[in-house]
Amino acid sequence: MIRVLYRHASGKIVGNFPVDQLAAALRDSRTYLWVDLSAATEAEQQKILAEVFRFHPLAIADASSSLLAPKINDYRQYLFMVLHSIYPGQKRTDLRSSALDIFLGPNFLVTVHEREMTAIEELLADESYHHHSGLGRGPALLLYELVSRQLDRYCSLLEEFEAELDRLGDLIFLQQSSALRLARVLCPQRDMMKHLAAGDYDVILSDARLYFANVYDRLVNLVGLLEGMQTLVPSTLNIYLALSATRRNDIMRLLTMIVTGLFPLLFLSSLYVRDYPALWLLFLAMALGLLGYFRRIGWL
Repeated sequence: MIRVLYRHASGKIVGNFPVDQLAAALRDSRTYLWVDLSAATEAEQQKILAEVFRFHPLAIADASSSLLAPKINDYRQYLFMVLHSIYPGQKRTDLRSSALDIFLGPNFLVTVHEREMTAIEELLADESYHHHSGLGRGPALLLYELVSRQLDRYCSLLEEFEAELDRLGDLIFLQQSSALRLARVLCPQRDMMKHLAAGDYDVILSDARLYFANVYDRLVNLVGLLEGMQTLVPSTLNIYLALSATRRNDIMRLLTMIVTGLFPLLFLSSLYVRDYPALWLLFLAMALGLLGYFRRIGWL
């Protein structure tokens, strides 16, 4: 699906801008364009990326891949970036990532993604927002707003992640795997924002660098929080294993006491049960009593 948001030099915002007019609009440096390719077909990507914008073949090939780590390439006239969005899987502790490919030029922003992204949907749905914010301030600051809104989602996911970590138990191993996955996404993006804020690229104007510096600071804080949680996971695991070993020892001690107590009765039963059949009722009552006790303490 191709969606185009167009801002005329006069400030007029046009949603669902015709795709066949993109090439002409792109030649006017006073206009701003945001083209979003959501789960686009190969033909749609070829039309927009190759025929309209004439991006480098290597950049187009990268945009078609879903396996790339976060990175940034400078093609002089535009930047190509790969960011990652984080979203929960089927379980709350299972975090997944989805690639967001970005082409940023002086008067355009092109976003390519397979999975629906909340931040993009929100900004595309509110056309009036782009009169004085969003696309109205230029593609670079629109990119900042996209990244900033995505960071808000990271914060909420990290809060849920930290809450789940406190639950211990058999969630520990899955939490550690999710922490590593999140670190592989956040750390490279932190380094990318550092370059954008430092003025290493001509496409990022000086007035936009301060905003990317803010994103960089937030990513630094998130990575610090994540590293703290990663340190907590092994400690929590050791505590859990120690508690499990203690509980197992208590169970073994109790079972030993029960077996020791029942052994004399079993010996006597082997001698006298034929002469006193009522002993079977005593043994049955003891067995039922033990089953009831085990159920009460949670063993059954």
